[in-house]
Amino acid sequence: MSLNLNLCTATLPNFSFTDVVEIALASGYHGIELRVSDDYHKSLQELSAQGTFIKQQLQQANLSVPVLNTYIPVEDDRSVDQLLECCQKMAVPKARLVLPKSYGASVAKIANVKEIIPSFEVTNREPVELIKTLNKKLRQIERKAYKAGVKILLELHWGTVMSSFSSAYLLTSDLDPGCIAITFDPANMMVEGKEDWEFGLKLIGSHIDNIHVKNISWFSSNKGWSWEWAPVGTGMVNWPELICLLNRNRYSGDYAIEDFLVPNRSKQAAIAYLRLVHNEFNKIYENMSATILQSLICKI
Repeated sequence: MSLNLNLCTATLPNFSFTDVVEIALASGYHGIELRVSDDYHKSLQELSAQGTFIKQQLQQANLSVPVLNTYIPVEDDRSVDQLLECCQKMAVPKARLVLPKSYGASVAKIANVKEIIPSFEVTNREPVELIKTLNKKLRQIERKAYKAGVKILLELHWGTVMSSFSSAYLLTSDLDPGCIAITFDPANMMVEGKEDWEFGLKLIGSHIDNIHVKNISWFSSNKGWSWEWAPVGTGMVNWPELICLLNRNRYSGDYAIEDFLVPNRSKQAAIAYLRLVHNEFNKIYENMSATILQSLICKI
């Protein structure tokens, strides 16, 4: 049982949009989660002006865009409305908005890497007040998403107010998963927010509709504990275990490679690395799916 993997273009900061499309296709990916930012690969303004043309370009290349990965705060009403219009224009079914940073997001200070936290700053808000405000705002976005026919994704991410299964449940349990869903990122949760996988997937499984694939490792030195990204198959996230649990929970949404170890020095180096990750993860998925299928047959 093979898997159609998407590629997060956020892993390719040094390449143009045209290069990213070429890299994704040459590496064997069927879709891209397009980073929407003024830095790269397309800005919200570009999508508003050229979205239909961009969609046609990608269709001609046989490359889908299941998600627009933005850095738009849930509080930015004007940009949220513009994003929903872009999704409609481009027939993109899902888009990510970002949640607030968790005060100092101290886990970022002990990282051996420099990564942007997809979040926004809040000031003078106590945690209980902040959660109440977010619940109200997400309810408003839920109505907008329903009218637009677009699903908004919120990502489980270290350094934000939604880094754990429990916090995700607190924010989304009373929202329609057809309008507000969750991007499950186990590597992020190994940095901050890890709870029992089986418990958590049962708790919020109905809201999970996207999965980011990467890995991390913690290590100690004379300076103390720190963390950094790791190869998909050798980090602390046990992907065979997770795929098994996800299949048992009948997960049928997207998977996307978000491996920040992709070399950005040349297109050929990026293609070689991403093809390797693509094949490795597909093999893990196929092996675990076959194992589960065999166990079901044995019970019949």
